[in-house]
Amino acid sequence: YVVIILGALLARLWDLGSRAIHHDESLHAFYAWSFASGHGYEHNPMMHGPFQIEASGLIFRMLGDSDFTARILYVIAGTILVGMPILLRKRLGSLGSLFSSVMLAISPTMLYFSRFARNDILMAVWTFGLVIAMWRYIDEGKPRYLYISAGILALAFATKESTYVITAILGGYLFLGMVIRSWPSIR
Repeated sequence: YVVIILGALLARLWDLGSRAIHHDESLHAFYAWSFASGHGYEHNPMMHGPFQIEASGLIFRMLGDSDFTARILYVIAGTILVGMPILLRKRLGSLGSLFSSVMLAISPTMLYFSRFARNDILMAVWTFGLVIAMWRYIDEGKPRYLYISAGILALAFATKESTYVITAILGGYLFLGMVIRSWPSIR
């Protein structure tokens, strides 16, 4: 896993600042720069949630502003995503979680969005985190997974509106699972 995660990080960092900034990236970078420069941030729904602006603004304050640093948050998120299947070893098996990490590391789509200053990769991390917490809670029943889910949901809602759809889908899965398990009692 260490080799896979380090390889994924290197692939995401390689020549990161050389590509021209895309229009969406420029908006996120501009508002993050404005926030980091002390001009404040007033939420506008066009920018989705404030998380990426504030987190990128923090990175700008710490590392300076450039095309490279505008994309660091997304590189970190994409690298975290590659390591997340390790948390599902009980469900996927050791080999299954390892292959999942490899596929996330080398996927052209995941690589692209891990190097692109938009909230897509952030939402992938939040969604996968919710799935992991949900399955761990189902398997172990420990309340900490509910708290983790609440934290992830807060971050997801602060990132993008698609969280409503994701919540409905995962809630529907849980509801159907409950109905199927309880069906003999219901009948």
